[in-house]
Amino acid sequence: MAEKQYGMLVRTNRCVGCQTCVVGCHLLHECPEDVYLGYLETVGQAENYLVEGTYPNVSVTFRPHLCNHCAAPACVANCPTGAMAKREEDGVVESDPNVCIGCGTCVQSCPYDAPVVADALGLAMKCDFCRPRVEAGEEPLCVCSCPAEARVFGEISDPESEVSKLIAELGAEPLLPEEGTEPSVYYC
Repeated sequence: MAEKQYGMLVRTNRCVGCQTCVVGCHLLHECPEDVYLGYLETVGQAENYLVEGTYPNVSVTFRPHLCNHCAAPACVANCPTGAMAKREEDGVVESDPNVCIGCGTCVQSCPYDAPVVADALGLAMKCDFCRPRVEAGEEPLCVCSCPAEARVFGEISDPESEVSKLIAELGAEPLLPEEGTEPSVYYC
């Protein structure tokens, strides 16, 4: 694990499915029209925005997805050029556009569908936890733009951080822990 590991808690009981996080990220990173660095799913449904139950007792749970900035990222282990790398100083997994050849090996390797090949650019793109914003003392855009405050970002390697305390208190768990990638994004 990196000396410091950033991570995130996503409280699905707060997510309203507005997709502000998805669209904001798309715009901030100036993604091509068909590339999104995150996505939203409706838990337990084949299509988004379908509810469970019968009126008046209906429910819906949304789960936003992003790169999990894993401690043992499959995208890094399988990238043939070294374009995918994990930063030792904060655990952020990034793709270097100057080294990436757009082969898609990272996409095929990632159990979270995080990297996306931008055909128009000929390279893979992915969430970087808004590293430039974080280095400037700001939160990732998906965190600060969420109207329901569903996301909490911080240093999960510090057991005294707000995000670590909330993960423990809420019993949050990562997705697909059986993949062995040790994800840094937790859901409850």
